[in-house]
Amino acid sequence: MLYNKKFVAFGVFIIFLTLIFTPITNASFKDQSDPEEDLLQIEISEYTSDGLIVDKIFSLTKKEINDLKNELLGSKTIEKQLIVLKEHGLIPENVDATDLENSMYKRASNLGINREISPEKASIRLPILLKFFNKVNVIYFGAGSLNIGFKFIIRIINLIPFIKLPTFDIFDVCGGLFGVTTTSSRFSNNTLITFPGIVGMLGFVGYRIKFPLLMQIYTGFSVVTFGLGLGLRIKG
Repeated sequence: MLYNKKFVAFGVFIIFLTLIFTPITNASFKDQSDPEEDLLQIEISEYTSDGLIVDKIFSLTKKEINDLKNELLGSKTIEKQLIVLKEHGLIPENVDATDLENSMYKRASNLGINREISPEKASIRLPILLKFFNKVNVIYFGAGSLNIGFKFIIRIINLIPFIKLPTFDIFDVCGGLFGVTTTSSRFSNNTLITFPGIVGMLGFVGYRIKFPLLMQIYTGFSVVTFGLGLGLRIKG
């Protein structure tokens, strides 16, 4: 049994390294003679303490996107990921992890969730993750995501000229062929590695980065984080 676990963990490690260093394919470009001049779009979604989602589209070169992807994947903490996003001019300079954490508690209050819930009492062992009031970092490949809130209704309203309302979020779901979800708090650190898997976040505050070719990253704080799938859960 121990041998099987080591074999699976090694296989996951190799897959993850392959995905990290695999550049975005040139098939996305019409003219491959000078890919540095070709632009692709990425979407940055800011999740606020009021439950609003502010979406922004950025046009970057292939090299800029690959550099951003590798720097984010190489950053082990939310603080470092925020620095990377600032260096690329994708989020405001005044954003920091402490502000996001305070926004998470405000979000919990708005949702009527008690801040005194013990993260340890809420833990579930097995390859299932359930955490409260944690830093959260989600990386999914071959991914899709869903916002549960009033996004569809607000998009219809925004069809009216001169009206531009931000979308409102309650619960977020992200799933894919391969994913790594990491949560951390004063009590414990947990990593859920799934292939495939799914993660849900209630009261998420932070940023979602949507890359070309179905890769998504969430970095921020979540009132409730739930994940499951086929794979491993590592507690450290």
